[in-house]
Amino acid sequence: MRKIFSLLFLLTACTAFGATYYVANDGNDANDGTTPATAWQSLKQVNTADIQPGDSILFRRGDIWRGVVRPHSGDEQHRVTYGAYGSGTQKPRFYGSVDASSPEAWVEVSPNLWSLKEVKPEYFEKLDVDFHGNWSKHNEAGAKAQISQSEENGELKITLKCEKSGKANNHIQVWGSEMPTTLPETAAFRFKVRASIPFAMPAPTVQANTYPWPAFARASGAVNVTPQWQTVELILSANSDAKMPEKGRCVWHLSLGTMPEGCTLEIVPLEVRRVVIDRSLFLPCDVGNIIFDHGNYKKIHTCGIKKWKLEDVKAPGDYYYDIPSSRVFLCFEGNPGKACESIELALRKTIFDESNCHDITYENLAIAYGAAHGFGGINTARLIIRKCDLYYIGGGHQYTQNGRHVRFGNAIEFWNSCRDNLVEENRIWEIYDAALTNQGKSDDVEKHPSNQINITYRNNLIWNSEYSFEFWNRGGVTENILFENNLCFDAGNVWSHSQRPNPNGTHMMFYNNASDTKNFVIRNNVFCNSTEVCLRMDNDWREGLTLENNTYWQDELPVIRFLVKTYYSKEDWKKYQEETGLDQGSVLKKVEMP
Repeated sequence: MRKIFSLLFLLTACTAFGATYYVANDGNDANDGTTPATAWQSLKQVNTADIQPGDSILFRRGDIWRGVVRPHSGDEQHRVTYGAYGSGTQKPRFYGSVDASSPEAWVEVSPNLWSLKEVKPEYFEKLDVDFHGNWSKHNEAGAKAQISQSEENGELKITLKCEKSGKANNHIQVWGSEMPTTLPETAAFRFKVRASIPFAMPAPTVQANTYPWPAFARASGAVNVTPQWQTVELILSANSDAKMPEKGRCVWHLSLGTMPEGCTLEIVPLEVRRVVIDRSLFLPCDVGNIIFDHGNYKKIHTCGIKKWKLEDVKAPGDYYYDIPSSRVFLCFEGNPGKACESIELALRKTIFDESNCHDITYENLAIAYGAAHGFGGINTARLIIRKCDLYYIGGGHQYTQNGRHVRFGNAIEFWNSCRDNLVEENRIWEIYDAALTNQGKSDDVEKHPSNQINITYRNNLIWNSEYSFEFWNRGGVTENILFENNLCFDAGNVWSHSQRPNPNGTHMMFYNNASDTKNFVIRNNVFCNSTEVCLRMDNDWREGLTLENNTYWQDELPVIRFLVKTYYSKEDWKKYQEETGLDQGSVLKKVEMP
C-alpha cells in the first residue's frame, strides 16, 4: 500500500498557484473573468479559454450550467482546479439535460400523448465538402464486411455488405473522405440511404482516423434504414475543443458492427450545410431519462419509463425518443409542464468529459441529469474528485442486440487506462449503473493496454444506485486499487431498476476480470441491503484481491454470489469466509444510513 499512500500525499499536497477565473450565470464572456464582478458566463468560454497549469476556475454557488465540460489539464507540479465560490450551501450545478418545464414546450398530439415542440433549423450556405475520396472499412472481433464505391450522375455511392455481424457497433467501421477540422456549431448533413434488411444505423461522426480518435462533430440520433431509398437529414454538432493528433486526417466515420448479417447498405452523401437551431429545446441525442420535479413527483413516477416504440407509450410517465425528428413523446394526463414544476430531459452525454485529461482537482460541484456519465473518459491520470454530489445519471441507449436494449451510465467512471486518481468524500445517488467504477478492455494490448493503476475511492456516501462499485478489466494490468471507508446503501433501489434488461442490484459488481491484478483492496466499508446481493464475483481473481473488515447486511436475500452459481446467505457467512478465504475480519451487522 506504500504506493497508494505516497500518491495521496502528492495529490493532496499540490495546490494551485496560477490565475483564478470566476463564472456566473449573470456574467459575460467578454469579461476577463478574473474577479466575481467580471465573471464569465458560459461553459463554451470555460472550455475554450487559455487555461494554464496552476489556474483555478470557480463557479458561483446556486447557479446552473447545461452542457458538456471539457476540462483543461494541469501538469504534475501545477494542477488545474474546478471549484465553487460565493455564499450559501448549494453547490454550483452542472446539468446534462434540456429544461422542458414550460407548458409552452409541449404540444398535445392525441389525447394524453404529448410531444416536445419540434425544433426546426434555419438553413444557410453549403460547405465545401468533397465526398469523393477513398472510403474504407475496418473489421474486428470476428465481424466481416466488404465495401465498394461507385459514381452515377456525379453522385458517390458507398456500398457495404455485411457477411458477419459484430457484437458491438465498433466491430465494423467505415472510414470516409476528408473533412475540415473547423466546422460550424451546427450543420445539416443530407444523404440518401437504403438497406436490404431494415435496421437502426448509428449516426455518423467526423473524427480523426488515428489514436485517440477525437471527434470533431457528432450527428444527432440514428437512422431507421429500410429497403426503400429515403433522404435523411441529420444535425451535426461540432466539438470545438477536439485537437488533431500529430499524424492523421479528419474524416467521416460510421460504426456499423450490429448491422444484420447478409445486409447490404447503400449510402449516397449529398451535402453539408450550415444551420442555426434553437438549442434550448434541441435533443441532439437519445433522451435516457426524464426526471419530474427533481425526483420528487408523487402522482405517477419520479422518472419517465422509456419505451422503444411509440405505440408502447400508453401509461402516464411512458415516453419515447423519436430518432428522425429528435423529439420526445410523453404520455401524461394534461400538459406535463402544468403538472410539474420541473421536467429535465437527460441527454446521452457525459457531463465532464475527461478523456486524456490529467492533473485536475474537482471540488464542491453538483453533477446531475445526464444520460451517459457524470465524470467519464479514457486515459486519465492524477485526477481528484472531492466533495461533489452526483445524482440521476445514466439511462442512455448504448446498443440494441437481438432485441435487447442495453442502456448505460455511471456517476464516476475511469475507462481503460487510468492511473493515480483519487475519489473521496462525494455523495452519489440514483445512478443507472455504477456510482463508482474503473473498467475497460483492449483489443490491442501491445499498443493500447487497459492499465488501471493507483486508484483510490474513500469516504464516499452512496445510495440508491444499481451498483455501488463496479470493476472489470480485460486486456491490461490492474494494480493498487483501494476502496476504503465507503458507506453503501440500498443497491438496486433506484429509478431505473425495473426498466433494465438485467436488473441485478449489487454493491460490488465484479464482472469477468481478465487483467493481471495485484493489490486490489476493499476494506472498512459498509454494504447494506441490495435487490440481489452485496457482492457478485463472476470469475476467480482472489490472488490479487483483499477483502477485509467490511460490514455487510441483507434483510432477507443472499449476501454473496460467488463464481456465478454459488450463493451465501447470512446463515452461510462463516462458510463463505472459510471456503473463499475472503472477508477476514468482516461482519454481518445492520447499519443505518447517516
